[in-house]
Amino acid sequence: MRIDVALLPGLIRDADSVFAVVDILRASSTIVTLLGHGVPTVIPAASVEEARGLRERLPDHLLCGEVDGLPPPGFDYGNSPAEFAALDPRGRAAILATSNGTRILNDLKRAPAVLVGALLNREAVAAAMLALAREHNRDATVVCAAAPGGRAIALEDALGAGAIVEAALRLDVSLQPTDAARFARDAFLASRDDLPAALASSHHGAELIQAGLAADVEYCARLDKSSVVPRLSRDESGLLTLRPL
Repeated sequence: MRIDVALLPGLIRDADSVFAVVDILRASSTIVTLLGHGVPTVIPAASVEEARGLRERLPDHLLCGEVDGLPPPGFDYGNSPAEFAALDPRGRAAILATSNGTRILNDLKRAPAVLVGALLNREAVAAAMLALAREHNRDATVVCAAAPGGRAIALEDALGAGAIVEAALRLDVSLQPTDAARFARDAFLASRDDLPAALASSHHGAELIQAGLAADVEYCARLDKSSVVPRLSRDESGLLTLRPL
């Protein structure tokens, strides 16, 4: 089995892979946190407009998301995993629209299996990705959400992908990493001793800190704090949803 890293969504080489999508700052960290704190499902909206339309159909759902890092007008919450860690959702499902992460999840909806990975759950998602790849007889690919528009590599996503690859190679010594996977793993290992500083040094990390969201950067840098593995599927009405595997 091969494991690859697509440092940009446009660099996916195998559309039939089992995928783990990483958007460390902050969509994937938010999704892991929501599902780990009592939200039963998260609907990933491809845009803010789609999210608003879904809320009209599903008025009992929490409406969450961001544009340029901040909550759009009329949304219940933004995209802050640190805030969601203290949330008591009382069993309410959520709709989430973010600049990159949720859009990419919609783009991959026809893949054999799609998971959401973060530093928070990297060991758990690595194990689940390998199990699903064996089940489907496919290779595994970690997809970086990258910078808005998917045209520039994001340091934090490369580190998150590398963290998952590092765990996967420990779990299966027969796994064959591509050069991109080796590159991401080595970048993670070089930064592992101070992941908060590494994320803070990234372009988007610095933007979030300047916007007063330093707590999110620190929260997203925590390694192996969750066993929740979100998996993309369709519910009984045909909506794309994320639920714990």
